[in-house]
Amino acid sequence: MIENPWLTFNPVQDAPKFHEHDAAFVQAFNKGMNSGKIKAKADYLLAEHLEPFPYLGNPSANVFVLMANPGVSKEEKKKSFKMHSEKLAQNRRNLRHEDSDSIKSRIDSPDRPELESIWLKPRVRELVERTSAERVARGIFLVNFHAYHSKSWHSIPVTFPTQHYSFSLISEAIQREAVIIVGRNKLGWLTAIPGLFEYKESSGNVIEFDSMRSIYISRGNLNSKSKAFERIIERI
Repeated sequence: MIENPWLTFNPVQDAPKFHEHDAAFVQAFNKGMNSGKIKAKADYLLAEHLEPFPYLGNPSANVFVLMANPGVSKEEKKKSFKMHSEKLAQNRRNLRHEDSDSIKSRIDSPDRPELESIWLKPRVRELVERTSAERVARGIFLVNFHAYHSKSWHSIPVTFPTQHYSFSLISEAIQREAVIIVGRNKLGWLTAIPGLFEYKESSGNVIEFDSMRSIYISRGNLNSKSKAFERIIERI
């Protein structure tokens, strides 16, 4: 088992919010983007002012959702952006797996709407309607390929040290025959996780969305996958 590197994450105010093990690689990538000739390169820069977000939820869940990297909203793009203090505290506890249930507040906080996630809530709405917010909070784990925010995804020709921990959590999920939903960056995930391709071919527990641009866990977005949505309902 790989030790959780986020246990030592201790961001400094007004300093880049990169994990110390990743910082040199992330900054080199950003420098390369700034000096290169890639179109829309500013969209690919990894945000220095936003704290990393490698995963969310219960790492022992039976349904994993694999994504690319966290995005940047219009408000988050501003260097002056400040996350709601309670959500920020939840995020830091989530890094240490001390508050797996905080995902519930993101999808069902009628008395504290400021804690809800405008991105996540609609994407699991159908799951909540079929089960409950409590079951969804316990039953799913969202994993980003890497932890750093950007407006648009761009592949990076190196594996950040912190990624290995996330990869190990997915390998453990495969061992317990969890359902793995590959949302984005399919080739990256199949390359990074030993055994994921074989698991996909042999188990029937690796699912892809009908629309790879739409991370909605819904019957409509899994319509072409025989009984996939029902399998997810059963496992959460």
